Amino acid sequence: MRRLPALILLATFAAGCAPAEIAQQSTNAAHAKPASSDMVLSESDNGRDVDLTTSGALVVKLPSNPSTGYNWTVVGDPAPLKLQKSSFVHSKSKSGVVGSSGTAIFRLSASSAGLATLTLVYRRSWEYNVAPMKTFTVRVDVR
Repeated sequence: MRRLPALILLATFAAGCAPAEIAQQSTNAAHAKPASSDMVLSESDNGRDVDLTTSGALVVKLPSNPSTGYNWTVVGDPAPLKLQKSSFVHSKSKSGVVGSSGTAIFRLSASSAGLATLTLVYRRSWEYNVAPMKTFTVRVDVR
């Protein structure tokens, strides 16, 4: 009988702590720095040729403001690169402000060796027959 109150106390304590731990893990994951084998590209790398190992990842960070309707999207199939994750991070100076800009982040991995052309366009999804506002292209040699 003595074990029941101890189990209830333990369960109550664990339930109260778990959400905070989960929230901390999510926060850490969102602000995690790229691994050393990651190649990070920005808008200034547009038009470059880059080399990537099959064990590495390509991270592309581009300025974005989705509240205007514009979003970065991958065009075509950049094989042997494969999109692992795309996300948006608000600028720290304007965090929480409605309509604030930030950074679109694309993480791609290489499934095998080969040559890929990665193209991203910045456009509104509902505007057909309209040229994208911006285009980002890199050629990636996966070895």
